[in-house]
Amino acid sequence: MKVNELFQSLKQKKPAAIYVILGREEYTARKILQSFVALVPEEQRTVNVGEYDMETTPLTTALEDALSAPFFGERRVVLIKRPYFLTGENKKRKIEQHPEALLSYLDHPEPTSVVVFWAPYPKLDERKKVTKRLLKKAVVVDNDFLNERSTRAYLKQQVTTAGYTIEKEAFELLLKKTENQLSLIMNELPKLFLVAQATKKITGVMVERMVAQTLEQNIFDLSALVLDKKVQQAVVMYHNLLEQHEEPLKLNAILVGQVRLLLQVSILQQNGYAQGNIASVLKTHPYRVKLALQKCRRFGRAELRSAYLGLIQLEEKMKSTQQNPQQLFELFMLGYFTREKTTG
Repeated sequence: MKVNELFQSLKQKKPAAIYVILGREEYTARKILQSFVALVPEEQRTVNVGEYDMETTPLTTALEDALSAPFFGERRVVLIKRPYFLTGENKKRKIEQHPEALLSYLDHPEPTSVVVFWAPYPKLDERKKVTKRLLKKAVVVDNDFLNERSTRAYLKQQVTTAGYTIEKEAFELLLKKTENQLSLIMNELPKLFLVAQATKKITGVMVERMVAQTLEQNIFDLSALVLDKKVQQAVVMYHNLLEQHEEPLKLNAILVGQVRLLLQVSILQQNGYAQGNIASVLKTHPYRVKLALQKCRRFGRAELRSAYLGLIQLEEKMKSTQQNPQQLFELFMLGYFTREKTTG
């Protein structure tokens, strides 16, 4: 089921017994959860709406709530968030879950309860018995990232509906600064509406002034400077990020991730994968893959590998020595530039 179809069905106040909201789009997830809460009258929500995070709460607690009759109402809504036990993740957590308890509930769901599994993951592990049974019994809602065309259309609709216009330059800059992520875009729009209230027109200057780039976007730009071997500009940008109190190891980890993404995209593209398939395989936002594909055209596989290995060595030095991180980064850039110039 698509998200819009879900909204329409919930408006009719005839929900199914069990839902799985599958995907990573935070903005629509929040709206979906609000729609489920709205199934219960406001004065009853304290007693008839339960929210349980599986990272901190046993599944059995949530299921016990679902099996309870609504208190002075006709319906109980139980929101089960981050059900990691339905995925293939092996990370240890404080709470040990017993997902087999869910099998019994799936066979005999409480008719007065609406149970919603909010699964902010690209996919679930269908090899697991409980996952397979849940997907068979539940209404599954596709809530993964919108593609670029859909995001653009939604943004235009929101701006027009609010009675504003937006310059083409401003539109493109907003998408770039937010990495085409709908949740980030929708967080920024109210600020832009406020600053453009007098003219009802959003300009590029307004976006430049009001919308900050994400750290990932800043480091994407830094990775471009690194790969272009623009030593001075890369060092200045790295220094500016440190001045903003960003942790050196965190910066390097994201930088490693950016270059690794370029390598992976390059390999998959040469093996015949299209943009959408690459995003699915790498479990990353389609817009990031689009930018990576554009950048891959300029750099060879050997060049990307050299930068990646150099950044790995930089991380090892940061962890094993007391040297100044900025000086280590400068040495990395000079060594990378010299090595590429020699081998190029």
